[in-house]
Amino acid sequence: MVERIVVGPWRTNCYIFSSAKKECIIIDPGGDETEIASRVDVLNMVPVGIALSHGHVDHVAAVGRLKAGYEARGYSLPVAIHGSDKVYLGAAGMDIHRESLEFLGMDETGFFGSEFPGLPRADIRLKAGDKVFSMDLVVLETPGHTPGSVCFYSEREGVLFSGDTIFFDGVGRTDLPGGNEKKLLDSIAKTIMILPPETRVFPGHGPFTTIEREKRGNSFLRAAAAQQVRPERPERPAPAAPAAGKAVRKTVGTALRKAAKTAPKKPAGKTVKKPAARSGKPAKKPAGKAGKAGKGAQPAGKAAVRKAALRGRT
Repeated sequence: MVERIVVGPWRTNCYIFSSAKKECIIIDPGGDETEIASRVDVLNMVPVGIALSHGHVDHVAAVGRLKAGYEARGYSLPVAIHGSDKVYLGAAGMDIHRESLEFLGMDETGFFGSEFPGLPRADIRLKAGDKVFSMDLVVLETPGHTPGSVCFYSEREGVLFSGDTIFFDGVGRTDLPGGNEKKLLDSIAKTIMILPPETRVFPGHGPFTTIEREKRGNSFLRAAAAQQVRPERPERPAPAAPAAGKAVRKTVGTALRKAAKTAPKKPAGKTVKKPAARSGKPAKKPAGKAGKAGKGAQPAGKAAVRKAALRGRT
């Protein structure tokens, strides 16, 4: 069972969730504690705890009065928040909220009223995988909106309470102290978007949605994906060391080149004239000289014998 109550000056979604017959938990009571308690009574439920998705003032403002009111009726109502956001509770938490509201130009009485008992300290520090009280809900860590932002997920019920991490066509702001845009987008991509597409998402503000709808139509996620920088090209690996054989050949070659440079130079020979460039007609072949066996010339020995024979005939 999921029951929504819109509370406080910033119209925060407070949820009453039950996976049992009589027991329930209250998620993010950001104001109007009287209305929250009245709705629990109408549902004939007994609250067993308060679970906070994060520590911002619009999600915790009614925690003190709600806890005190149930204690006056004989019920213990422990408060659970992630360890990284526990600073938003207790006396130190009140100082943080006052400074934040003053910075925004808002009066703290709009959230806490004129006679506020203060915020209690956290009774339970949540972490990933924890079961939320006795309900069929587990904690998913989704930092980014705040360092300790979490979502509460029920696989059996197919529901996700996303706090201010993701909304219908929106995502949580990251310009407040502790916000981190990269962590927020990583949380959405790696923790929320991997859930079954039919999962119903109940956010901290605005209407409910589904995982499938936000995958297809969340304009903020599409814009963030379009602005992502392409990963840099990986550096080329350093060349491997040459094999032993190559190293030896390289060393020998270097030694030979050095030796050639230091060796005495040979005396220059006679300059050989280059033959004239060929014209259109083929050049005449030079006659063979005696004593040289040029192409087409007779050997010197045969020529001498023939000459002597001719002289003998005459």
